[in-house]
Amino acid sequence: MSPQTLVLDLGGVLFHFDHPHRLQRMADTFALPADRLDELLWRSGFGADCDTGTYPYTADIRDRIRAATGFTGSDDDLDTAWCSAFRPDHAFRQMLERHRGSRQLALFTNNGPLEQEVLLRLYPLMFDCFDHLLFSHRLGHRKPALPAFDAAAKQLGARPEDILFIDDSVTNTDAARAAGWTALHFQGRETLEQALRSRSR
Repeated sequence: MSPQTLVLDLGGVLFHFDHPHRLQRMADTFALPADRLDELLWRSGFGADCDTGTYPYTADIRDRIRAATGFTGSDDDLDTAWCSAFRPDHAFRQMLERHRGSRQLALFTNNGPLEQEVLLRLYPLMFDCFDHLLFSHRLGHRKPALPAFDAAAKQLGARPEDILFIDDSVTNTDAARAAGWTALHFQGRETLEQALRSRSR
């Protein structure tokens, strides 16, 4: 029996992910150097804290970004810049529809409440095929921590051996296997399409 639940990463799989592009977009919007923004918002640990639910409210996250950077512009400009690393891969989304079969479909991503709110608002059609949206801020753990995989499986109501997990990070796919999941390192749509066909139910 092939895995009955298909679990995908967001950045690097469902969406193209480009952090340097985000830093440049934020530099243009916030009028601060890209490296300084990276230091203030990511290398400081703030982004990871958002991912694990330390700041559960989007308004609080926006306030903290403003306090750290001095940004006084609109929420829309802040939101767009913050999430500009993500660009939807519509061809991947269409391929999923063709090959998911009867599998339960879930998204499992290291992201916080601001990304969840903004990306679902900007790109609703990229998410409407999913049965579950597992954002790490709701699980309290980030991949590759094993408790993140345990919490995700519990949310899915699935046994580890019934899950096929697809992520562009080898570290994350190794951790998924350690949790008992079947895992595939994502290297492009063609590889994934072949794997899904071979595991079709």
